[in-house]
Amino acid sequence: MRLVIFGTGGMGREAADLARRSDAIRERYAGIAFAADDAAGPVDGLPVLDPNEIGEEDEICLALGTPAERRRLARRFEGHRFASLAAATAIVSPSARIGAGALLCDYSLVNNGATIGVHFQANVFSHVSHDCVIGDFVTFAPRVSCNGWVEIGDGVFVGAGAVIRNGSRERPLRIGAGAVIGMGAIVVADVAPGSVVVSPPAKPRG
Repeated sequence: MRLVIFGTGGMGREAADLARRSDAIRERYAGIAFAADDAAGPVDGLPVLDPNEIGEEDEICLALGTPAERRRLARRFEGHRFASLAAATAIVSPSARIGAGALLCDYSLVNNGATIGVHFQANVFSHVSHDCVIGDFVTFAPRVSCNGWVEIGDGVFVGAGAVIRNGSRERPLRIGAGAVIGMGAIVVADVAPGSVVVSPPAKPRG
């Protein structure tokens, strides 16, 4: 059984590095390879497979950053097994529940009582706090801070450095399906499905 990382871009190469650093991942799989529709390689010393070369016993990691891309590939490879990868430095609470196909990068954290759907991606230093409920195909870019009692719908993208304020048991803060949270945004209220919210960018003084 091989680990097949679909995508040779930045996220795919980071996932391969993560896998090669983890004793548990290397022990689980007979080998590691990339796959891409425009297969050409090797990349970083690993072979690049044509998708038709992915075997029934192989497990696929969908290492693409956007929720829509991962959703499209999950449908395309329906019936295959999907790998969940966690860096050796990632921390997941024993009480957390995470669906298949997750990619948890270095120093990411999933805390007590969190529930996360399939094909979640948490980039480096991202944080899911207690009692959050996160849907399918959600992306956290680097250093996202999602505080407790937050509900996030399917297909949400949260940009680097964004901070999501905590809700409460009685009134979770809700981010609707398909929303995009811009880089560095500070979310203090509910976000409607499909909407885009951003914070002002840095600009010169004077």
